[in-house]
Amino acid sequence: MKDKVLERFMKEFFHYPTLLKAGFFTKEMKGDYEAQAKRVCEFFGYETVYEYGAHEVRCHISYGYDKRPDNEPFVTVIPSIYD
Repeated sequence: MKDKVLERFMKEFFHYPTLLKAGFFTKEMKGDYEAQAKRVCEFFGYETVYEYGAHEVRCHISYGYDKRPDNEPFVTVIPSIYD
């Protein structure tokens, strides 16, 4: 069961083809969700891959002159994936 949870988590938050193309994952990691999770943890300094997205992020997104959408707040809040 644990492996299925890891598989679903990795598929939802870490798009393998895109990260392979970027050189973050290797071809050998395809379908090896434990190896993928280990790579994510090493890169971000996590103890477990489930730390990804655990904290709320508040940021200001800059737009070019007169390009900011009317409904876009000054500070964008990206909630924790667990909320």
